Amino acid sequence: MAAKAGRLPAALALVALLVPLALVLRPSGDTFVGTSLRVRPEAPRAVRRAEADKEALDDDEEDEEDFEEDYEDEDDEEESNVELKADYAFDEEPPKAWYKQRHIDRHKVNMKFFDIYKKPVDFFPHRLQAGDTVRVYYLEAKPGSGDKEVRGLKLSKDQLRETYFDGTILNFRGEYHARTMTVRAMIGKGLSSVGYEFQFPMHSPLITRIQVMRRGFIGRNKNAYFLRGMVGKRNIIPIDKERTEMDKRYADLRLDGREDEIPDPEYPQQEWDTYPLPVWKQDMADWNEEEYDPSKVDQRSDYETRVIAKYRMRPSRTGKYGT
Repeated sequence: MAAKAGRLPAALALVALLVPLALVLRPSGDTFVGTSLRVRPEAPRAVRRAEADKEALDDDEEDEEDFEEDYEDEDDEEESNVELKADYAFDEEPPKAWYKQRHIDRHKVNMKFFDIYKKPVDFFPHRLQAGDTVRVYYLEAKPGSGDKEVRGLKLSKDQLRETYFDGTILNFRGEYHARTMTVRAMIGKGLSSVGYEFQFPMHSPLITRIQVMRRGFIGRNKNAYFLRGMVGKRNIIPIDKERTEMDKRYADLRLDGREDEIPDPEYPQQEWDTYPLPVWKQDMADWNEEEYDPSKVDQRSDYETRVIAKYRMRPSRTGKYGT
């Protein structure tokens, strides 16, 4: 008991010495004391540096945009006040307005020439496509008319004669009034047959008439160049029933004197105009996902939805095809 009584005063004295030291070393409000007090630790130096750089970059971009807008406004004002010269020396920098004034629109220029040399739309048959068998009537110089007159284009109507060429249309090429039509035909019999191809400028005044002999169906092919590799009995294209019925219907309307009901034909188009690249509806600006209803745009037949859509391939146990 006496030993325990002696230790008590010593413990009280130690506590008395530690209390002032704890008050001096008490942490302040901003000091990190751990996560137990629910105080967020300070971010690492790299994160702070990245945030500062991002803020500075955003500020610089805003300043650059404002500067560019002001600079463009100043350029427009200066260009409107500057008098443009007819020409500038090699060491002078013309203003932007000078380039805009001398800019030439190719489409407008080509349309000017197209309006001069084009044939009327009624000259071409309805829905003329590659694969159709046509008879092209054109004018050529008579034998013995002389080469000098041909070179100088001084031939008169008496020196020209009309002839024709029968063949299958392979493709349409060229732009505006320079559009051409490639026609192919096999000339000869047996082993002596040779393929001939003519390129007719469609808007040339020497082309007098285009008559459709047969409507050919080439499916999804954009041209009929595959005819060059077809030999013998295989060198034939199946008939297009839809356009053949269209021709018969238009012929009946002409016989009845109802030509006004026949729609106007169109100029033959190139393959990339006939089959343009597809544009998905979801990629258009007016697309609204909330108003989308699959039942309104589903173009499948009853057989496709009832049989093909429900078909499932039986999974293979081994993971290999056919076993």
